[in-house]
Amino acid sequence: MIDVDIDNIDRAIIGLLQQNPDLSQSEIGEIVNLSQPSVSARIKRLKENGILAFNIGTDIKKIGLHVAKMEFSRDEEIKEIRQCPYMLSLLETEDGKILYLVGEDISSLESFSRKKFGRNDLKVIISSYPDFIMPLKMKNKCSCNSCDCNICEYYINGRCLGCPLTDYYRGKLW
Repeated sequence: MIDVDIDNIDRAIIGLLQQNPDLSQSEIGEIVNLSQPSVSARIKRLKENGILAFNIGTDIKKIGLHVAKMEFSRDEEIKEIRQCPYMLSLLETEDGKILYLVGEDISSLESFSRKKFGRNDLKVIISSYPDFIMPLKMKNKCSCNSCDCNICEYYINGRCLGCPLTDYYRGKLW
């Protein structure tokens, strides 16, 4: 439950930043009829209370990535993929878990689901509204200990671009 009072000016500031995160505090102040320091104080309070947060992401659809989901029962273990760049999000519900994957091609996502989970029930997300902007795990100092692309049949047969955390990766994004 939200334990913070927000007024119409706070709502306007949130709405303006959602429409255009690049607006300056001075520009926001002109629109909502407040000084820049007042806008700054409100934004700071909204951030501190968790009502306003900023997240840098990629427009998944615009750059041509594919998103798919897999559903798991609540007690199924999903391990060794928290650092994986293909993992977009993992949600837990009362009924189970939903894993969202992102990749440059569908065949790599299908290969990933078969190799990691032994499953063929991947569901490709066809459309989304509004724009699907999500942070991606870009290649970092992590390495993958569970992908052996050099001996993987999917990779060898060209059905998978390989793990972005290895030297075998053949894609363009990571």
